[in-house]
Amino acid sequence: MLKDTASFTGVSLCKKSGRIRIFHSTIKELGNPKYIRFLFNPEKKALVVQSCKKKEPECFHVPKYNPENWEFAIHSIPMLRMIWKVCEWEEDKTYRSDGMHYADHELVEFDLKRAEILMNDDIESAELQ
Repeated sequence: MLKDTASFTGVSLCKKSGRIRIFHSTIKELGNPKYIRFLFNPEKKALVVQSCKKKEPECFHVPKYNPENWEFAIHSIPMLRMIWKVCEWEEDKTYRSDGMHYADHELVEFDLKRAEILMNDDIESAELQ
């Protein structure tokens, strides 16, 4: 399992807490957008984080980066329930997935079929990214 998450273009998902954490490296890969949105493809079991130029109803504001305590977590129980059901994940586990950047489409795609279960020390590390 990847330990150096500072350069890991990723997300972590925790149904128990209802949080999707977007790593700062993912935001940097997208060019530090002001807004992002999620897209989910259940057939591919893929989650996409896409940058947005302006505020739209389905968008989330990206907080300004602060290296001392930057955290970007989205709370969405309905989305996480859908992901867990489609991916058939263990209910009490936290998962992390790395992403592939597609600059032409201003998005990072996460193949959730390849997501890894995080252990306790990895969860703490992921929370700092």
